[in-house]
Amino acid sequence: MLVLANSACFFLTDDKKAGIPYLRELFLLAILAASALLLLTWKRLYQSKACLWIVFIGICLPVMSSILAKLNFGQPIVYGLLEERRSFYFLIFFPTLFLLYKAKPTEPQLERFFLVSGLFCVAVGFLYYFKIIPQNSGFAFEVDAKELGSEESMLRPNRYRIGSGYVSICAFMIMYSLRRQITLARVMLLLLFTAYLWLVLQTRSTMVVWALAGLWIFRDRIGSLLKLGAVASVILVVSYFMLPDFYATQFERFDALLNEATTGPGVRNITTGIILQEVAKNWYIGMGALSLQWNGGFSTLYNPWFYLSDVGIVGVYYRFGFLTPVIALVFYGGFLSIMRDCKNKGDLLSAMKLPFVFGLINMFLSNSIMYGGDLLGISAACFLYFSRVRAKAPAPSTTHNERISYDKFQHRYH
Repeated sequence: MLVLANSACFFLTDDKKAGIPYLRELFLLAILAASALLLLTWKRLYQSKACLWIVFIGICLPVMSSILAKLNFGQPIVYGLLEERRSFYFLIFFPTLFLLYKAKPTEPQLERFFLVSGLFCVAVGFLYYFKIIPQNSGFAFEVDAKELGSEESMLRPNRYRIGSGYVSICAFMIMYSLRRQITLARVMLLLLFTAYLWLVLQTRSTMVVWALAGLWIFRDRIGSLLKLGAVASVILVVSYFMLPDFYATQFERFDALLNEATTGPGVRNITTGIILQEVAKNWYIGMGALSLQWNGGFSTLYNPWFYLSDVGIVGVYYRFGFLTPVIALVFYGGFLSIMRDCKNKGDLLSAMKLPFVFGLINMFLSNSIMYGGDLLGISAACFLYFSRVRAKAPAPSTTHNERISYDKFQHRYH
């Protein structure tokens, strides 16, 4: 249940106005309470440096950002913590690790949990996308969307981030299984997740990451990649003749997305320029993050499209200034160390590794440090648990039958 709840498919959010009200807030409070209890009572946590890494990323950084925003802008610390609340999701590491030690699942069992959760997210996402699940009435949100004129002319209407992290994990997991053996069921599952990415998530950077991940996974299995491409092509060609108008519409959208991404100065360029200028004026001391709930946040200070989440490590630089290189080194180096300690990774752990690696490569757009806690926290717990379990497993030894066979051989020799 923790894995499924962490997918956020039940939550009421700014882009998914259908969900259980206040469940997201209650879930975060439960994570905070469980983490505090485990930190006070569970001694096993202090046997690993991963605990200190989580505390630094999930507690120290949001508190530091809130204090800097208070010193620079006078924003109350409560609003600063509210703005950085997504960093607290790193603390899901503690209850996840506790439950892993109690349940003692194998990696294939955990793979099934994640696959079921990912499929549940896809089902909820498509039901909401096709308006089958109605919106909750009486709730309003400040939507951080880039408007390109009227609502009808927005470049990416009906875009919802429902279970995006889980869907990526499941897609990578299926790619790793297809690397060993291609089956029609797995290909259909991968196409389902791909359709969900294109129609519902609509995130260009994620599309690029999936393509690069596929090339990496099949880098020494060119034959499997060609077979997979052939099967997928046949399915797509058949579906094209069944739904030609649908594909024509999707091609027009692809052309519009490509044109918007490659022409003209984007919002990210403007935001980056403002950040570099403002931090330099502040003697390279971090300025924290402003909450939209406090005097309109950054929208009244700079422009309505100024979001630190859009510019990755540059957004971290705005928060923490000259401390950013140290924070980045601790964050990326710490998680790499946690992953490295886990040997013989299966499909799930290998899939969990890829989002972090591509986030590291693309740190100027990836916002993992402040916003990746829901996925990286649970991933770190899985890496740590399986590294400990496999370290305690007995080393392979010569079996009894092998010794008997060897003795017989020696008897014949003599």
